[in-house]
Amino acid sequence: MQIGSVQLYLGHGHLFLGATSSVDLAVFDGDGPVTATEHHVRIAARPQVGPVRVRLWQGAGPRVGKLVFDGPLKLPDAKFCVEEGSGLSRYVTKVTSHCPRVLVAVDDPGHASRVEIVFEPEFVPRSAQVWTAGEPPFPKLTVSPTAPRHRADAFADALSGHDFAHRRLAAALLVVAEERRQRNSEQIVAFYINDIVEWLRWLNDRLTYEMCRDTGRQLLSQLGLRSPNLLAADTLNDLQRRLGHPLV
Repeated sequence: MQIGSVQLYLGHGHLFLGATSSVDLAVFDGDGPVTATEHHVRIAARPQVGPVRVRLWQGAGPRVGKLVFDGPLKLPDAKFCVEEGSGLSRYVTKVTSHCPRVLVAVDDPGHASRVEIVFEPEFVPRSAQVWTAGEPPFPKLTVSPTAPRHRADAFADALSGHDFAHRRLAAALLVVAEERRQRNSEQIVAFYINDIVEWLRWLNDRLTYEMCRDTGRQLLSQLGLRSPNLLAADTLNDLQRRLGHPLV
């Protein structure tokens, strides 16, 4: 599941991933799309032309782009840092291990603008790891053949982006409907709907919290009465009508 994301504007074409300790730049004096030590990975990325997006996943994550690093990184304080090459900007998050196995994939080796990081891909050895195929907009996932995929994981995958908004919303609503049927817990359903409300807000800068909150209430009242696919389509059409122009 996704545990974090950050966008950084790079002054120089280097992105450092790994321990929160200072990076020994003398070690990273070479060129190339990626170099690594036991503590850090250097990724060659696009400087001064646009943001570089980094997403972090625990256990299972998307298999997109080119895998450029697969190995352990020593994190003395069990914190993982994403840092701009000059050290002016950084993002730090807590992880579950002091020496996790880390997968790093980029969209364009040598000129990365999208970076996907997966920590501890289900704790399975390389020989046992499998890549499961997903249908658009959902990418292939790094998973274990023995580790179960829970409904919460499927829900998080559905709302991990905003492309193919209708398909993502329909997939999320399918999970919520199944959660209500299986567990009969309105508290859990309300929790999921709140997450959908927050996701809707990012579809367009002009969408307000009040608009999305009202939409969430409508979803809660219609859930189970209509198919997730139709409910998702009507929800997005209604938001677009209230906004007065296309969502994207």
